Amino acid sequence: MNNQKSKIRGILEKIIFKNSETGFMVGKVRLEDNNLVTIVGNAFELQCGEKLEVTGKWILNKNYGQQFEIESIKTTEPATAVGIENYLGSGLIKGIGPVMANRIVSHFKLDTLKILDEEQKRLNEIDGIGKKRINLISKSWKKHKNIREVMIFLQSYGISNTYATKIYNNYGDNSINVIKVNPYRLSEDIFGIGFKTADKIALKTGIEKDSLFRIKAGIIHLLKSAEDEGHCYFPYEEFIEISENFLCTELGKIIDALSKLEEDGKIIIVKDNVVSKVYLASIYNAEKYVSEKILALLGEEVEHKEYKGKEHGMEHKTEGSKKDGVYDLINNLASKERIILDDIQIKAIEKAVTEKILVITGSPGTGKSTILNFVIKIFEKENKSVLLGAPTGRASKRLYETTGKEAKTIHRLLNYNPKLNKFLKNEKNPINADIVIIDEASMLDIRLMRNLLLAIKPQTRVIFVGDIDQLPAVGPGNVLSDIISSGMVPVIELKNIYRQEGESLIIHNAHKVRDGQFPYIGKPKNNDFFFIEKEEPEEVVDLILNLLTRRIPESFNYNPLYDVQVLVPTNKGIVGVNNLNSRIQDILNFNSQKVLRGSVQYRLNDKVIQLKNNYEKDVYNGDIGFISGIDMEMEEITVNFDGRNVSYDFSELDEISLSYAISIHKSQGSEFKCVIIPILTSHYMLLQRNLLYTAITRARELAVIVGSKKAIGMAVNRNIVEKRYTSLKELLRNF
Repeated sequence: MNNQKSKIRGILEKIIFKNSETGFMVGKVRLEDNNLVTIVGNAFELQCGEKLEVTGKWILNKNYGQQFEIESIKTTEPATAVGIENYLGSGLIKGIGPVMANRIVSHFKLDTLKILDEEQKRLNEIDGIGKKRINLISKSWKKHKNIREVMIFLQSYGISNTYATKIYNNYGDNSINVIKVNPYRLSEDIFGIGFKTADKIALKTGIEKDSLFRIKAGIIHLLKSAEDEGHCYFPYEEFIEISENFLCTELGKIIDALSKLEEDGKIIIVKDNVVSKVYLASIYNAEKYVSEKILALLGEEVEHKEYKGKEHGMEHKTEGSKKDGVYDLINNLASKERIILDDIQIKAIEKAVTEKILVITGSPGTGKSTILNFVIKIFEKENKSVLLGAPTGRASKRLYETTGKEAKTIHRLLNYNPKLNKFLKNEKNPINADIVIIDEASMLDIRLMRNLLLAIKPQTRVIFVGDIDQLPAVGPGNVLSDIISSGMVPVIELKNIYRQEGESLIIHNAHKVRDGQFPYIGKPKNNDFFFIEKEEPEEVVDLILNLLTRRIPESFNYNPLYDVQVLVPTNKGIVGVNNLNSRIQDILNFNSQKVLRGSVQYRLNDKVIQLKNNYEKDVYNGDIGFISGIDMEMEEITVNFDGRNVSYDFSELDEISLSYAISIHKSQGSEFKCVIIPILTSHYMLLQRNLLYTAITRARELAVIVGSKKAIGMAVNRNIVEKRYTSLKELLRNF
C-alpha cells in the first residue's frame, strides 16, 4: 500500500470514537467524490458537519481495513444547512442543543454562521431565545473560535483538547502569546499539565536546554514536586544532584540558577552546619511564622475565672487554688451528665481550660469527643465564645455531630474570598473568639496552619485535637507530629478505650494494628468487624460487588451508596480504585443520562469525589457528593455536596472522580457507617501500618477486610513512617 504522505478533503459525517483526554478519534469522512473513508489519530475537537482537509497517510488495519492516519487537520466551517445543523447541535456551543440548532438553521439557513459571527442580536427572532441565552451563545461562540485556534496551535505539541480548553479558560485571548513567551507557566497554572509537557513545548519553541530560564523553571518545579510529597525543604546536596539528573545540565548552571532564584526572592537557602536546605520562600516563611506564633501564644498570660460557691455549688476558691476549682467544676458537671471520668480525662479537661495552647491526641474510642463536650460546656458557663473548625467539610460535619455545636471548615472559619484569592481573616482582622478548637489536626499542612495562626488573637486559646498515628497531611509538613515532638507545647495523650464500653472490635483491632499486632480476625465478637479471606484479585472484586449489592444491605440494612465506602490502597490494578469504580458503577447506577470524559463515564446520580482544593467553588480535596444534574446543552454537570449544588463545566471534570471506591489517603478526615477494605499482596508497595490503621478507623459501625492474611501481616509489620523534610520541631526548640 502507498505509504507516502497525502491529503484528503471532505465533510466529517460521523464520529465513531473520541477520547477528549488524549485527543484520539476515529471518524467517517465523506470525500468530494462521495466515497466514505475512515480517519484515525490525534486531532483537536471536531464536530460532525465540518469540512476537513486532512494530511496523513493510508494504512491497513488488520481488523478494520483501510484507514487514513491523521498527521494534521485544517477545517472550514460547514457549507450545507444539514452540516451547519449537525455542527451546532453537537454540543459545541453552550445554549444550543439539537432542537435549538434545528430552529436556528431553519430560520437563517446558510446565513446561520454569519449571523453568529456578526449579528447575534438577530437570534431573538427565534422562539425560545431570550436576551440571557443570546448573551450566553454569543460568548460561547467567540470562546469556541478562540479555543479552536489554541487547539490547532497545540496540536503538534501533543496537548489534549481538554487542556487546550483549560488553557483558554485561564489565559483567554492571550493564550497563544503566553505559551510562546513562557510555556513553563502551564505547569504552574494549569491543573494536570506537568513540567515535562511544558518543557517539550518550550524546547520546540526554541528555548535552549541550558538556558537560565529553563533551569530556573525546572528548579521551581522540583521544589513544588517535593512539596506535593509532603516536604517543606530539600537537603542542598541531594537537591543539586536531583536537579542535574532531571534537567540534564551541568552543576555550575544549577548553582547559578539557584543563586538567581534566591536573589529574586523565590527560594531561600538555609546554610546549616549539619545540612543546608533549599526552600520555596513561601514554605520557609510559613514554617518560621508558625513556630514564632506558637511560642508567642505560649508566652501570653491565660485569663482564669474564679469559681464561686453559689453558681457551681462550691465554696469560694482563692487565687492559689484555681486548679481545685476547675476540678470541682469538672466533677460536678460529670455528676450532672452521669459520666464517669478517669484521671487522664479529668487532666485533659483541666489542661484544656487552663492552658494557652493544648494538643489532645488519641485513637478513635479514647474519649476525645467526651472531653471536647466537657470543655465546651465549661467555657460556655464562663460566657466565653468557642469556635470549632476542621480541615475538611466531612470532618467539620463529624465535629458538629459529636458536639452539637456549629463547626466550620478552616477555610470558612478564615472567610476565604475566591475572587480576591485570599483569607479575609488575618492579623488585621482576626477571628473573634475566646477559644478556637481544631479537630483532625493531623491533616493540617504548614500553609493552612500559618493562615490559621495569622488570624488567632494573642489572647485566644487554641486546642488542637488529632490522631498522629494516621497518615500524615496531604500537603507539606508534619505539623501536629512536629509540635508534639518539639516538647514545647502541652500534650495530653489518650490511650484507654471507652467507646461501646470497650467492646468494639473495630476499635480494638485499630489499636492492635497501631501497636504492631495482628488484628483479631476470628469469629466476630460484636458483629462490627469481619475478615473474609480471598487470594485472587478477580475473586476479591466479585466478593466486593456481592457485599455491596446483597450481603451487607440484607444483613445490616445499609444503603450501598450512602452508608458503605470501599477503601483501597492503590488506584491501579484489578483491585484498584479505577477498576473498582467502573465495576461498582455498572451494578449500582444504570442511569442512561451520562457524559464521557476520557475513559471515565459520568452518569446522573453517580457518587464522586473532589480531587483538588477549589476555593472558588468552595469544595476541597476529599469532599464527596452525588451528580444531581447533567446539562448537555450548557455543557455542565451539577454535584450535590451535602445539600449544596456545585456546577462544573465539562472541561473541569478532571477535578472530580467516581468515588464508589476511593484511596485510603483520600478518606482522611472522613467517617462512614461501613467500610470495605481490600488488602492483597499485590498492594505490597503501599502496605504499611498507618495505612491499614487509617482505613480501619474510618469505620463507625462496620469494617470488612477482604483479602489475604499475608497482606495484613505485611501491613502490620511494616512501620516505615513516611520521612518528610520539615524544620518546625527544630524551629520551636531553638528560638
